[in-house]
Amino acid sequence: MVRAGWALAFTAVVVVALIVVGVILHTHTPGGSYVIRAATLQGGISTLDLIEAENLTAKYGYPLKVERFQETPEIIAAIAKGEADLAVVPAEMAAKLIETQGGVVIVAAEMLQNQAIIAKDNSIKSPLDLKGKLVGAVIASGTYKLFKAYMEVVYGVPVVEGEKPAPDRVTVVNVPPGSILDALSTGSVDAAVIWEPIVSEGIARGFHVVAPFTQLWRDAESKTNVTGSPIMLVWIAREDFVKQHPDALRAFLKAREDAVRIWRSNPDLVFHVLSRLYHIDRGTFNILYKRVALTSGPLDEDMVKSIYSEWWLAWRGGYLPKPPSSIGRSVFYWG
Repeated sequence: MVRAGWALAFTAVVVVALIVVGVILHTHTPGGSYVIRAATLQGGISTLDLIEAENLTAKYGYPLKVERFQETPEIIAAIAKGEADLAVVPAEMAAKLIETQGGVVIVAAEMLQNQAIIAKDNSIKSPLDLKGKLVGAVIASGTYKLFKAYMEVVYGVPVVEGEKPAPDRVTVVNVPPGSILDALSTGSVDAAVIWEPIVSEGIARGFHVVAPFTQLWRDAESKTNVTGSPIMLVWIAREDFVKQHPDALRAFLKAREDAVRIWRSNPDLVFHVLSRLYHIDRGTFNILYKRVALTSGPLDEDMVKSIYSEWWLAWRGGYLPKPPSSIGRSVFYWG
C-alpha cells in the first residue's frame, strides 16, 4: 500500500511537472497566448478579409480576432478604449485621429483610392458636368471631403450641401451607402460619390463611371502640389501595442503581405472570400478585381509623401482641422 501511494504521488508530480513545462513552452512559442485584435468597417473590403479567412497570422504564431463595425466612429472608439490593436481606416481619418487624440501609429499603406463619381445619365461625362446637378454622398465621410477638395481646388467648382441644385455649383445631399444605388435608379440624385464594392455593383447595374478618384488625383498632380500615389486606406496601430507587442505587429504585417500575394495570384480564392462576406456575384467581382489596387511592402518615403498629399487634400476639403504640416513623421512606423 505504501509503495502504491508513493507511485501515485510520483505520477501526480510528473503530471504536474509536464503541465507546467507545457505552459512554459506555450508562452515561449512565437505569439504565445496573445490575440491580435483588428478592426474594420462592415462592408469595407481590405486584406483583412483574406487574413481572417485564411488564418494567415497563425502561420507566424499569433491568433487573430476581427471586429467589424457599422460606423467608422465605432472603430475609433475601439482603438481609443484599447479594445482593438490595429484598424484599417481611410488615410484622412488616421490624420484626424492623430490630430485630435493621438496615441496611434501608421504602420502600413493598404489600398489606392477606389472611390468614383458614378451616374446614370450619359450626358454627365466629366466632373465639370456636375455643375447644376444634385450629387448623393455620405457627407460625414472623408470620401465626400476629398471630392469637395478635388472639385473646388482642381476644377474651381464650388460644392455646397443642400437639396436644390444651382447652375454654378455642385449640390450634395446626404445618402447612406446602402441607398446610393437606389437613389441613382429612381433619379433622386443625378450622380453619386462612393467607394467599393458599391462602385462595382453600380457598374454591374448599368451605371457609368464619370471619373475615378485616381483620375481626379492625376488632375490634382498637374495643378497643385499633390504628388505620389493616391493612397486611400492605411493601417493604424495603438502606440502601446507597437511598443509592448512588436513581434505581434511584425507577424501581422507579414500576414498582410501574404494576403496581398494571394489577392494578386489567386482571384478565384479572393472571389470565394469576398462573395461570402459581401454577397457579390462573379460579374461584380470581376469589375471590382480590376479596379482595386493594393499596396505592398513596408512604408517608404514615397508612400509617406503620398499620404501627406492626401491629407493636404482632406484639409483643403474641410475634413482636417489643421494642415498636415502639423503632423510629424514620428507617427509613421519604420520597422
